[in-house]
Amino acid sequence: MVKKRMRGICFLLFSCALLAACGSEEGPDRQDTYRQYGINCLESGRYAEAVTAFQNALDTSVGRVGEKEIDTCFYKARAQILNGAVEDALDTYEAVIAFNGDGRAYFLRGSLYFDLGEQDKALADYRTAVEEEKNNYQIYIGIYEKLSSHNMEEEGLKYLNDALEIKSEKPEDLLYKGRICFFLGEYDDAVTYLKKAVEGNQPLAPWYLGQAFEAKGDDANAQKYIRQYLDSGEATSYDLYELGMTEMADGDYGDAIVYYNEGLEMDSVPNKQNLLRSLIAAHERNGDFSAAKKAAAEYVKLYPEDEEMSREYMFLQTR
Repeated sequence: MVKKRMRGICFLLFSCALLAACGSEEGPDRQDTYRQYGINCLESGRYAEAVTAFQNALDTSVGRVGEKEIDTCFYKARAQILNGAVEDALDTYEAVIAFNGDGRAYFLRGSLYFDLGEQDKALADYRTAVEEEKNNYQIYIGIYEKLSSHNMEEEGLKYLNDALEIKSEKPEDLLYKGRICFFLGEYDDAVTYLKKAVEGNQPLAPWYLGQAFEAKGDDANAQKYIRQYLDSGEATSYDLYELGMTEMADGDYGDAIVYYNEGLEMDSVPNKQNLLRSLIAAHERNGDFSAAKKAAAEYVKLYPEDEEMSREYMFLQTR
Protein backbone atom coordinates (compact mmCIF):
# COMPACT_ATOMS: atom_id res chain seq x y z
CA MET A 1 0.00 0.00 0.00
CA VAL A 2 2.87 2.37 0.87
CA LYS A 3 4.64 1.60 -2.41
CA LYS A 4 1.43 2.19 -4.36
CA ARG A 5 0.91 5.52 -2.64
CA MET A 6 4.49 6.57 -3.32
CA ARG A 7 4.08 5.73 -7.01
CA GLY A 8 0.96 7.91 -7.01
CA ILE A 9 2.85 10.78 -5.44
CA CYS A 10 5.66 10.49 -7.95
CA PHE A 11 3.18 10.45 -10.83
CA LEU A 12 1.53 13.54 -9.39
CA LEU A 13 4.82 15.32 -9.08
CA PHE A 14 6.24 14.58 -12.51
CA SER A 15 3.30 14.22 -14.91
CA CYS A 16 1.29 17.10 -13.50
CA ALA A 17 4.32 19.13 -12.37
CA LEU A 18 2.48 20.12 -9.23
CA LEU A 19 5.54 20.66 -7.11
CA ALA A 20 8.04 21.86 -9.68
CA ALA A 21 9.36 24.41 -7.22
CA CYS A 22 9.41 22.19 -4.13
CA GLY A 23 12.59 23.92 -3.03
CA SER A 24 10.94 27.31 -3.15
CA GLU A 25 10.83 29.45 -0.05
CA GLU A 26 7.41 30.73 -1.00
CA GLY A 27 4.65 29.57 1.29
CA PRO A 28 0.90 29.41 1.91
CA ASP A 29 0.24 33.14 1.57
CA ARG A 30 1.83 33.28 -1.86
CA GLN A 31 0.03 30.09 -2.83
CA ASP A 32 -3.35 31.58 -1.88
CA THR A 33 -2.56 34.73 -3.85
CA TYR A 34 -1.79 32.77 -7.01
CA ARG A 35 -4.84 30.58 -6.50
CA GLN A 36 -7.23 33.52 -6.08
CA TYR A 37 -5.73 35.27 -9.09
CA GLY A 38 -6.32 32.10 -11.10
CA ILE A 39 -9.96 32.02 -10.00
CA ASN A 40 -10.37 35.67 -10.99
CA CYS A 41 -8.86 34.96 -14.42
CA LEU A 42 -11.10 31.93 -14.83
CA GLU A 43 -14.22 33.95 -14.06
CA SER A 44 -13.24 36.71 -16.47
CA GLY A 45 -12.42 34.38 -19.36
CA ARG A 46 -8.62 34.72 -19.25
CA TYR A 47 -8.06 30.99 -19.33
CA ALA A 48 -4.39 30.83 -20.31
CA GLU A 49 -3.53 33.20 -17.45
CA ALA A 50 -5.65 31.07 -15.13
CA VAL A 51 -3.70 27.92 -16.02
CA THR A 52 -0.42 29.69 -15.31
CA ALA A 53 -1.69 31.11 -12.02
CA PHE A 54 -2.95 27.74 -10.78
CA GLN A 55 0.35 26.11 -11.72
CA ASN A 56 2.19 28.85 -9.84
CA ALA A 57 -0.01 28.13 -6.82
CA LEU A 58 0.89 24.46 -7.05
CA ASP A 59 4.59 25.27 -7.47
CA THR A 60 4.59 27.10 -4.13
CA SER A 61 3.11 24.19 -2.17
CA VAL A 62 6.61 23.41 -0.79
CA GLY A 63 6.17 19.64 -0.73
CA ARG A 64 2.58 19.58 0.54
CA VAL A 65 -0.16 17.71 -1.32
CA GLY A 66 -3.40 18.27 0.58
CA GLU A 67 -7.01 19.07 -0.19
CA LYS A 68 -6.15 22.62 -1.26
CA GLU A 69 -3.62 21.38 -3.81
CA ILE A 70 -6.06 18.79 -5.15
CA ASP A 71 -8.78 21.42 -5.43
CA THR A 72 -6.35 23.70 -7.27
CA CYS A 73 -5.74 20.85 -9.72
CA PHE A 74 -9.47 20.73 -10.44
CA TYR A 75 -9.48 24.46 -11.10
CA LYS A 76 -6.44 24.08 -13.34
CA ALA A 77 -8.08 21.30 -15.35
CA ARG A 78 -11.19 23.44 -15.80
CA ALA A 79 -9.08 26.31 -17.11
CA GLN A 80 -7.19 23.95 -19.42
CA ILE A 81 -10.46 22.67 -20.91
CA LEU A 82 -11.78 26.18 -21.48
CA ASN A 83 -8.44 27.12 -23.03
CA GLY A 84 -8.72 24.23 -25.49
CA ALA A 85 -5.97 22.12 -23.88
CA VAL A 86 -8.14 19.04 -23.39
CA GLU A 87 -5.28 16.53 -23.36
CA ASP A 88 -3.55 18.55 -20.65
CA ALA A 89 -6.74 18.47 -18.60
CA LEU A 90 -6.91 14.68 -18.94
CA ASP A 91 -3.33 14.51 -17.68
CA THR A 92 -4.25 16.67 -14.69
CA TYR A 93 -7.19 14.43 -13.77
CA GLU A 94 -5.00 11.34 -14.29
CA ALA A 95 -2.42 12.75 -11.89
CA VAL A 96 -5.02 13.28 -9.17
CA ILE A 97 -6.44 9.79 -9.72
CA ALA A 98 -2.96 8.27 -9.52
CA PHE A 99 -2.32 10.12 -6.28
CA ASN A 100 -5.45 9.26 -4.28
CA GLY A 101 -8.14 7.70 -6.52
CA ASP A 102 -10.37 10.75 -6.01
CA GLY A 103 -13.95 9.98 -7.11
CA ARG A 104 -14.45 13.58 -8.19
CA ALA A 105 -11.53 13.26 -10.60
CA TYR A 106 -13.04 10.10 -12.07
CA PHE A 107 -16.35 11.92 -12.54
CA LEU A 108 -14.77 14.97 -14.17
CA ARG A 109 -12.54 12.87 -16.40
CA GLY A 110 -15.56 10.78 -17.38
CA SER A 111 -17.50 13.88 -18.32
CA LEU A 112 -14.60 15.04 -20.46
CA TYR A 113 -14.43 11.64 -22.14
CA PHE A 114 -18.13 11.95 -22.94
CA ASP A 115 -17.57 15.31 -24.61
CA LEU A 116 -14.76 13.72 -26.62
CA GLY A 117 -17.08 10.96 -27.82
CA GLU A 118 -15.38 8.21 -25.79
CA GLN A 119 -18.54 6.84 -24.19
CA ASP A 120 -17.16 3.54 -22.89
CA LYS A 121 -14.34 5.28 -21.02
CA ALA A 122 -16.81 7.81 -19.65
CA LEU A 123 -19.20 5.19 -18.31
CA ALA A 124 -16.31 3.24 -16.75
CA ASP A 125 -15.14 6.39 -14.97
CA TYR A 126 -18.66 7.09 -13.73
CA ARG A 127 -18.94 3.61 -12.24
CA THR A 128 -15.64 4.08 -10.45
CA ALA A 129 -16.62 7.58 -9.31
CA VAL A 130 -19.65 6.35 -7.36
CA GLU A 131 -17.65 3.44 -5.96
CA GLU A 132 -15.11 5.89 -4.58
CA GLU A 133 -17.69 8.49 -3.46
CA LYS A 134 -20.73 6.44 -2.46
CA ASN A 135 -22.31 9.27 -0.46
CA ASN A 136 -21.50 12.20 -2.75
CA TYR A 137 -24.87 13.41 -4.07
CA GLN A 138 -23.20 15.94 -6.35
CA ILE A 139 -21.52 13.19 -8.34
CA TYR A 140 -24.79 11.27 -8.79
CA ILE A 141 -26.57 14.43 -9.93
CA GLY A 142 -23.68 15.44 -12.18
CA ILE A 143 -23.69 12.02 -13.85
CA TYR A 144 -27.44 12.26 -14.41
CA GLU A 145 -27.13 15.72 -15.99
CA LYS A 146 -24.28 14.64 -18.27
CA LEU A 147 -26.02 11.44 -19.37
CA SER A 148 -29.23 13.37 -20.03
CA SER A 149 -27.35 15.87 -22.18
CA HIS A 150 -26.11 12.91 -24.26
CA ASN A 151 -29.59 11.40 -24.76
CA MET A 152 -29.06 8.77 -22.05
CA GLU A 153 -31.58 9.99 -19.50
CA GLU A 154 -32.82 6.51 -18.61
CA GLU A 155 -29.30 5.49 -17.60
CA GLY A 156 -28.98 8.74 -15.66
CA LEU A 157 -32.18 8.09 -13.72
CA LYS A 158 -30.64 4.91 -12.33
CA TYR A 159 -27.95 6.99 -10.67
CA LEU A 160 -30.57 9.32 -9.16
CA ASN A 161 -32.51 6.42 -7.71
CA ASP A 162 -29.30 4.99 -6.26
CA ALA A 163 -28.61 8.35 -4.61
CA LEU A 164 -32.03 8.36 -2.93
CA GLU A 165 -31.02 5.14 -1.18
CA ILE A 166 -28.31 6.97 0.79
CA LYS A 167 -29.37 7.06 4.45
CA SER A 168 -29.06 10.56 5.86
CA GLU A 169 -31.26 13.26 7.37
CA LYS A 170 -28.69 16.05 7.43
CA PRO A 171 -30.08 19.34 6.04
CA GLU A 172 -27.46 19.39 3.26
CA ASP A 173 -28.40 15.85 2.22
CA LEU A 174 -32.10 16.70 2.31
CA LEU A 175 -31.33 19.53 -0.10
CA TYR A 176 -29.82 17.06 -2.56
CA LYS A 177 -32.66 14.59 -2.10
CA GLY A 178 -35.10 17.38 -2.89
CA ARG A 179 -33.21 18.19 -6.07
CA ILE A 180 -33.18 14.52 -7.05
CA CYS A 181 -36.95 14.21 -6.51
CA PHE A 182 -37.36 17.31 -8.70
CA PHE A 183 -35.40 15.64 -11.51
CA LEU A 184 -37.54 12.52 -11.09
CA GLY A 185 -40.73 14.59 -11.39
CA GLU A 186 -41.75 13.78 -7.80
CA TYR A 187 -42.55 17.39 -6.94
CA ASP A 188 -44.48 16.78 -3.70
CA ASP A 189 -41.54 14.83 -2.26
CA ALA A 190 -39.18 17.52 -3.54
CA VAL A 191 -41.13 20.20 -1.66
CA THR A 192 -41.11 18.10 1.53
CA TYR A 193 -37.35 17.59 1.44
CA LEU A 194 -36.57 21.15 0.43
CA LYS A 195 -38.75 22.71 3.13
CA LYS A 196 -36.75 20.78 5.70
CA ALA A 197 -33.55 21.97 4.03
CA VAL A 198 -34.79 25.58 4.29
CA GLU A 199 -35.50 25.00 7.99
CA GLY A 200 -31.95 23.64 8.24
CA ASN A 201 -30.60 26.96 6.86
CA GLN A 202 -29.26 25.55 3.61
CA PRO A 203 -28.53 28.67 1.49
CA LEU A 204 -29.56 27.12 -1.85
CA ALA A 205 -32.72 25.48 -0.54
CA PRO A 206 -35.09 28.43 -1.22
CA TRP A 207 -33.90 28.55 -4.85
CA TYR A 208 -34.67 24.90 -5.50
CA LEU A 209 -37.87 25.03 -3.45
CA GLY A 210 -39.08 27.88 -5.62
CA GLN A 211 -38.43 25.78 -8.71
CA ALA A 212 -40.32 22.85 -7.20
CA PHE A 213 -43.34 25.05 -6.44
CA GLU A 214 -43.17 26.44 -9.98
CA ALA A 215 -43.27 22.89 -11.36
CA LYS A 216 -46.38 22.27 -9.24
CA GLY A 217 -48.03 25.38 -10.69
CA ASP A 218 -47.87 27.29 -7.40
CA ASP A 219 -46.57 30.61 -8.73
CA ALA A 220 -47.09 32.52 -5.47
CA ASN A 221 -44.84 30.23 -3.43
CA ALA A 222 -42.42 29.93 -6.33
CA GLN A 223 -41.87 33.68 -6.42
CA LYS A 224 -41.74 33.89 -2.62
CA TYR A 225 -38.88 31.42 -2.25
CA ILE A 226 -36.97 32.53 -5.33
CA ARG A 227 -37.08 36.11 -4.07
CA GLN A 228 -35.95 34.90 -0.63
CA TYR A 229 -32.94 33.34 -2.30
CA LEU A 230 -32.16 36.39 -4.42
CA ASP A 231 -32.30 38.64 -1.35
CA SER A 232 -30.07 36.31 0.69
CA GLY A 233 -26.82 37.41 -0.92
CA GLU A 234 -26.14 33.84 -2.05
CA ALA A 235 -27.43 34.28 -5.60
CA THR A 236 -25.05 34.21 -8.56
CA SER A 237 -25.25 35.85 -11.95
CA TYR A 238 -25.88 32.40 -13.43
CA ASP A 239 -29.04 32.10 -11.30
CA LEU A 240 -30.30 35.44 -12.57
CA TYR A 241 -29.56 34.39 -16.14
CA GLU A 242 -31.59 31.20 -15.68
CA LEU A 243 -34.51 33.14 -14.22
CA GLY A 244 -34.37 35.59 -17.09
CA MET A 245 -34.39 32.81 -19.65
CA THR A 246 -37.41 31.24 -17.93
CA GLU A 247 -39.30 34.53 -18.12
CA MET A 248 -38.32 34.92 -21.77
CA ALA A 249 -39.72 31.47 -22.55
CA ASP A 250 -42.98 32.47 -20.83
CA GLY A 251 -43.16 35.75 -22.78
CA ASP A 252 -42.67 37.89 -19.64
CA TYR A 253 -40.02 40.15 -21.13
CA GLY A 254 -40.28 42.87 -18.50
CA ASP A 255 -39.51 40.41 -15.70
CA ALA A 256 -36.66 38.95 -17.77
CA ILE A 257 -35.15 42.42 -18.07
CA VAL A 258 -35.29 42.84 -14.28
CA TYR A 259 -33.44 39.57 -13.72
CA TYR A 260 -30.81 40.24 -16.39
CA ASN A 261 -30.09 43.66 -14.94
CA GLU A 262 -29.83 42.25 -11.42
CA GLY A 263 -27.29 39.74 -12.71
CA LEU A 264 -25.27 42.42 -14.48
CA GLU A 265 -25.17 44.54 -11.31
CA MET A 266 -23.49 41.83 -9.24
CA ASP A 267 -19.89 42.15 -8.12
CA SER A 268 -18.85 38.98 -9.94
CA VAL A 269 -20.37 38.46 -13.40
CA PRO A 270 -18.41 35.74 -15.25
CA ASN A 271 -21.33 35.26 -17.67
CA LYS A 272 -21.66 38.95 -18.50
CA GLN A 273 -21.64 38.38 -22.27
CA ASN A 274 -24.61 36.01 -22.13
CA LEU A 275 -26.53 38.29 -19.77
CA LEU A 276 -25.96 41.37 -21.89
CA ARG A 277 -26.83 39.57 -25.11
CA SER A 278 -30.06 38.29 -23.59
CA LEU A 279 -30.88 41.72 -22.19
CA ILE A 280 -30.74 43.16 -25.71
CA ALA A 281 -33.14 40.49 -26.97
CA ALA A 282 -35.51 41.09 -24.04
CA HIS A 283 -35.63 44.85 -24.70
CA GLU A 284 -36.32 44.22 -28.39
CA ARG A 285 -39.15 41.81 -27.70
CA ASN A 286 -40.51 44.22 -25.12
CA GLY A 287 -40.62 46.92 -27.81
CA ASP A 288 -38.04 49.20 -26.15
CA PHE A 289 -35.59 49.68 -29.02
CA SER A 290 -33.90 52.65 -27.37
CA ALA A 291 -32.89 50.52 -24.38
CA ALA A 292 -31.90 47.69 -26.71
CA LYS A 293 -29.65 50.06 -28.69
CA LYS A 294 -28.00 51.33 -25.49
CA ALA A 295 -27.29 47.77 -24.30
CA ALA A 296 -26.06 46.78 -27.75
CA ALA A 297 -23.64 49.71 -27.82
CA GLU A 298 -22.09 48.46 -24.59
CA TYR A 299 -22.01 44.90 -25.92
CA VAL A 300 -20.15 45.65 -29.17
CA LYS A 301 -17.66 47.76 -27.24
CA LEU A 302 -16.90 44.83 -24.92
CA TYR A 303 -17.17 42.03 -27.49
CA PRO A 304 -16.27 43.47 -30.94
CA GLU A 305 -15.53 39.98 -32.28
CA ASP A 306 -19.26 39.11 -32.25
CA GLU A 307 -20.11 39.97 -35.86
CA GLU A 308 -23.74 38.93 -35.53
CA MET A 309 -24.36 41.35 -32.68
CA SER A 310 -22.45 44.08 -34.54
CA ARG A 311 -24.95 43.72 -37.37
CA GLU A 312 -27.80 43.78 -34.87
CA TYR A 313 -26.45 47.01 -33.39
CA MET A 314 -26.33 48.57 -36.85
CA PHE A 315 -29.96 47.55 -37.34
CA LEU A 316 -30.98 49.05 -34.00
CA GLN A 317 -29.41 52.36 -34.96
CA THR A 318 -31.99 52.61 -37.75
CA ARG A 319 -34.98 52.12 -35.44
